[in-house]
Amino acid sequence: MPDPESDTVQLQFDKGSLVKKSPEGAASEEYTAEPITPGDRIGFTVEVKDNAIAVNSALSEVITTHDRTLDFGSRAHAEAYASQLSAGDGSLRIQAAPVNDPRDVDAYLLADHTPSISEPAATDGKTWTFDVGANLYGALGEAILTGASKPHALYYFVREDLEFDDGDIEFGLVLEVERGTPISVAHPDGEKRWTPDCIVRAKDGWDGCVLSRYYCEIKTGNASFERSQGMVMEELAAQERVLKIRVRIENLPEQYSLRINEVTPAE
Repeated sequence: MPDPESDTVQLQFDKGSLVKKSPEGAASEEYTAEPITPGDRIGFTVEVKDNAIAVNSALSEVITTHDRTLDFGSRAHAEAYASQLSAGDGSLRIQAAPVNDPRDVDAYLLADHTPSISEPAATDGKTWTFDVGANLYGALGEAILTGASKPHALYYFVREDLEFDDGDIEFGLVLEVERGTPISVAHPDGEKRWTPDCIVRAKDGWDGCVLSRYYCEIKTGNASFERSQGMVMEELAAQERVLKIRVRIENLPEQYSLRINEVTPAE
């Protein structure tokens, strides 16, 4: 089965500058479309936790065949497997095992929804520590790509896509990035809806003409594109430019801590 992302050009940025570009047509090993079977590769061991089994019925059969400890080639390989299972049932995630864990495992396979997302997993005085859920991972990817006043990766893509340098246009390339609004299409199985994460308008100067417009869906890590989203994207692509953007971030945080203090009025 061909990889649907095999024609992706991968860009790696550091401090706003492009540091690596994969050749066009290069496939990503982490995001293969082929089904993943535990034990096909080794080197990264994952223990299946009870809450994962409770939310994803496919795991019952998996642990019957492979036991509670599953082998993968890497963390990315394990995350791709979790994403594969999540597409058919309850959402799962990979979490690194603590360094002092007596069990010989690298990570846990957990249900992605835990109370520690909405309530502290740990409290140290006035400092609260929360787990990072899938929604926060997604928000982090969106913020990195679109949150800066000048989103470097998008600027680079547009220049490559439209095949010009800034000197080729009168006022210079400007990108306007705004939140998307819901789009729906009729389908035999019922109406399908998709809300783009953002709409990007490439313009010749702030008051200049629109050179191109892109409707974008942004995923972070191994998060899957939903089937209904894909249907709407394909319909819209007949009239507009539609982009699937996958953001890869090395060493995503699994927790964050914060302290909130109220400012008292001056006496």
